[in-house]
Amino acid sequence: MKNQEVAQLLYDIADIMEIKGEMVFKVNAYRRAARSIESLSRDIEQICIEGKLDEVPGVGRGIAEKIGEYLNDGKSKYLESLKKGLPPGLGEMLEVEGVGPKKVKLFYEKLKIKNINELEKAAKAGRLRNIPTLGEKTEQNILKSIESFRKRGGRMLLGTATMLADEIVNELKKNKNIDRINVAGSLRRMKETIGDIDILVTSAKPSDVISYFTKMNNVSRVIATGPTKASINLLNGIQVDLRVLPDKEYGSALMYFTGSKEHNVELRKMAIAKRMKLSEYGLFSGKKFVAGKTEGEVYKTLGMQYIEPEMRENRGEIELAKKGKLPNLIGYNDIKGDLQMHTKWSDGANTVEEMALAAKQMGYEYICITDHVGNLVIRTQ
Repeated sequence: MKNQEVAQLLYDIADIMEIKGEMVFKVNAYRRAARSIESLSRDIEQICIEGKLDEVPGVGRGIAEKIGEYLNDGKSKYLESLKKGLPPGLGEMLEVEGVGPKKVKLFYEKLKIKNINELEKAAKAGRLRNIPTLGEKTEQNILKSIESFRKRGGRMLLGTATMLADEIVNELKKNKNIDRINVAGSLRRMKETIGDIDILVTSAKPSDVISYFTKMNNVSRVIATGPTKASINLLNGIQVDLRVLPDKEYGSALMYFTGSKEHNVELRKMAIAKRMKLSEYGLFSGKKFVAGKTEGEVYKTLGMQYIEPEMRENRGEIELAKKGKLPNLIGYNDIKGDLQMHTKWSDGANTVEEMALAAKQMGYEYICITDHVGNLVIRTQ
């Protein structure tokens, strides 16, 4: 599925249009369509094949044509034409928290700031506060955001990584040679930001799976490939690593590639204390394979509770697991309601009735509609 990819395209178009001073209703139309596509449960490519793009809420004939072009050609001539005459660094500034298209437009028109480096220099020199509507506090907040941006580097937010990983996993599941599949790494631990995406699968035909993985539609470059593993770059630049494993090693490999370095070190120490050896290939007593097919059996053999992925940071979870006193995580089934919901009355994609029925189906006890007044909208990153 390319739903998130298409939604991001429309957000990018809206941002550039706003920077260039296009009419507000045109800008909002693209953002409304982007939000609608983000919330779709169906594959946008399949909807395009069926010729029903203009039936998606918020997607008119013009936007549908641009989506179709992108899905067919892998690029958008319209977006490229919008970017002409604008410094390429303007788009990068939008990645800084608290800096939206309106501020980028102000920085460029008032101070000729064309990229993040120039923005940082201007803020440190106290020049931003001289722009009407801005002030010293805004200037300091932007400096803090730039610092956070640099620390984050090429990392993406958890929500973005989750949707992207789901699309890749769903695509891989179409391959009948794959038996088990799961994401690993910091994404499985639900960290706030994610560097790249790790996926583990089991298969009796690893070479077929590797070939399928490297030939997916959204692959821009194959970084490395081997008999049981491969690394690719997607069209958006994100790296995805795939490992194909025999079934008996799946659990131990999933543990190894999920836990933080510190968590894994402690587990290996525990194995050594029991005169065993733990690695991604399994838990061994001498040369004898003891456990590894599932994560649960490895933890159990080491004498502890199963530790949920989100806890695997070596912050006391191992000691609690030894005593059988790990806390229960709050799951989606524990959520009783939602107090922040938008409908078609403002910038949502569904009616009040549709939202209420969906909430009831999810088992919610209550909801609160929080629509905006007038044309005020919230841009989803």
